[in-house]
Amino acid sequence: MAEIHVMVVEDDPMVMEITCGYIQSIPGFSIAARAGSGSDALRQLVRCKVELLILDIYMPVMNGVELLRECRSRGIDADAIFLTAAKDKQMIDRALKLGAVDYLIKPFGYDRFKATLETYRHRYQCLHEQHREATQEEVDQLLGGGKSDHGQIQKGLHEKTLDYVRECVRSCESDLISPEDLMQQLAISKSTARRYLDYLASIGEVVLQIEYGTVGRPTYRYRRLR
Repeated sequence: MAEIHVMVVEDDPMVMEITCGYIQSIPGFSIAARAGSGSDALRQLVRCKVELLILDIYMPVMNGVELLRECRSRGIDADAIFLTAAKDKQMIDRALKLGAVDYLIKPFGYDRFKATLETYRHRYQCLHEQHREATQEEVDQLLGGGKSDHGQIQKGLHEKTLDYVRECVRSCESDLISPEDLMQQLAISKSTARRYLDYLASIGEVVLQIEYGTVGRPTYRYRRLR
């Protein structure tokens, strides 16, 4: 799949460089633009193709939430992830209501940032996979519904089998594991293997990577998060 184009909106030059460095280290993303303010971001969004905005809230003239609200009013539907020191719950509520897919409070570590982008990449790939309708299970995963309110694993999965799958993922020599690998190791069907791996992806233990060849169906591989 093509790379996800990112615009970083941040008024602190040092934080801008750190954030861009993080993004460039994660496969599947490219920096399409940088903006030092909300008004600068709006000017660039007119001519710049962007799927994802990574933005601060506290900025002069126009803050990040105001920027996202203006984007929505202009029909700019790029997804948004906030990286900010803003801890006010009303501000967080406004950001989420405008469609923010994640909200990281500064300071945060690289691993947390990486997990956020990898989870977003999985979401983006699922929603933009061509010629395929979604299942309820996939929708539940996209909306974070992998577990019930009582902390139990989702319906149709078994705790013992999940333990075996987790062990296979942990003991795999490569960081990547496929449904076919689980088929061989656990003597289960491919669809069952993928269902368990998709569940681990939905709760952030692995990240789905879809590889597209020149012919045939895409290959699904899952990379464990360290």
